[in-house]
Amino acid sequence: MMHILDYCFHQPFTNLKHLFNKASEILKRNFNGKIFFYIPSMVRYETNYYKFNKRAFPAISVTGKKCLLNCDHCGGKLLESMIPAEKPEEVYDILRKIYENGGKGCLISGGCNLEGYVPLEPFLPIIARAKREMDLEIVMHTGLIPLEMINVLIDTNVDAILLDIIGSELTLKKVCHLEKKIEAFESLLKALNNKRLSVVPHIVVGMHYGKMLGELIALDLISRYKPAAVVIVAFMPIESTKMANIQPPSPQDISRVMLAARFLLPSTPIVLGCARPRGNHRITTDALAIKCGLNGIAYPTEAAFIICENLGYNTVIFDKCCSLIWKDITKLSHKI
Repeated sequence: MMHILDYCFHQPFTNLKHLFNKASEILKRNFNGKIFFYIPSMVRYETNYYKFNKRAFPAISVTGKKCLLNCDHCGGKLLESMIPAEKPEEVYDILRKIYENGGKGCLISGGCNLEGYVPLEPFLPIIARAKREMDLEIVMHTGLIPLEMINVLIDTNVDAILLDIIGSELTLKKVCHLEKKIEAFESLLKALNNKRLSVVPHIVVGMHYGKMLGELIALDLISRYKPAAVVIVAFMPIESTKMANIQPPSPQDISRVMLAARFLLPSTPIVLGCARPRGNHRITTDALAIKCGLNGIAYPTEAAFIICENLGYNTVIFDKCCSLIWKDITKLSHKI
């Protein structure tokens, strides 16, 4: 399938438009043409179509605001909107409050250590306990965890493992300050797949200072290991970071990745995730996501609702993390 990747990535954008109808046909044929909108309570969001629920699905950082990697594109700023919980008992107390307040679940994340993963080891037993005691959906953003940690991870029974896949060693070194090889991602994906864990890889389009570098390799790598779903996000400039003044990738370039993913993984749920530029850029990106036959969008613009209505798509709204789309599609298909 490398030819479709090459075509989507290297042809002029106008040459790709004839693929939109084919991508939409994949959505209709394999997923009954249903589009899922996800609105977790990680940031405030409200439109004429949705009333914000701040307790539904928050994010927890087990490192507070600290991240040892301090990547150029984030600088730890994305941690500031998460609930800090640096002790296992604090995580448990927050999960208990979410459950008692009628929440759906949460994302457990945090800053990375110098090895490139979130130091989750002390928290895994308490997360396993919470999963046993409470009806919550829990997803974890792990980073490049060591392979020996996987067996302990299995015991937590979390609903999805989220993992950014970076296809450029130059990006890993320059942006993420991480001396790792691409093979590290492949080894981890293979090990997680062998253990039948539900893995939802993420691709950050334009992470290399707004330029496309490694996205094609990342997609090809992901396609080898049966992901539960794939989330595509895009670099967005964040104030007070080293990349605050960098131009983000265009909606058209983001759509190259979305379109290639749709053809490469026709039976896998693919979502446009929450991290992407705002304003008119987001409106255009959302419209292209629908044209590219994606299964869902996180924090959709109001325009996305209107476009789906005009095209006759049935939409479903969930106030939780978009990485859980694989579960939601399975549940709905069993009801049909």
